[in-house]
Amino acid sequence: MPSGKVHDWVTLGTALGAIPLTGLYLPPETRPLAWLAIASYAFSGIWLSSDLDVNSSAYRRWGPLRVIWYPYQKLVPHRSWVSHGLGVGPILRVAYLLGILTLATLAFNWLAARIGLAMQVDPQSWLLHATDWVFTYQREVIALVIGLVAGGAMHSLLDFAHTRLKRWL
Repeated sequence: MPSGKVHDWVTLGTALGAIPLTGLYLPPETRPLAWLAIASYAFSGIWLSSDLDVNSSAYRRWGPLRVIWYPYQKLVPHRSWVSHGLGVGPILRVAYLLGILTLATLAFNWLAARIGLAMQVDPQSWLLHATDWVFTYQREVIALVIGLVAGGAMHSLLDFAHTRLKRWL
């Protein structure tokens, strides 16, 4: 398996390499969507790495917030189809992160109600607004999903190619 640094360099190199290509080969009206896909690709490869299921550089990159990935590490076997699947891995990590953020919002809401704060967040209202946003910005959501899946796929394909090359040599 390549090191975390190799994964990071490949992710950043391919993302940065894609930026000028979008300027050369895509019509101006589609470039923002391509840049959004490139940004989500880089985020997926660096922050939502397939290696969040082990004590890796990607896991440590989260700093004190890495505690949110501890249950993920215990639930997901390393290099399984759940973590390294070409499509399912990044989507499940995004769903996991959104689930954790939702739980944190609910906990904040509960705590705010207990101490009498007026700044409570209504989860149903948040979900309704998120759903409206997804339907309003469908093209942007598709670009985000493409980038997230491609970032995870790059990691998995690099692992696969490295393993095959080692066996072949």
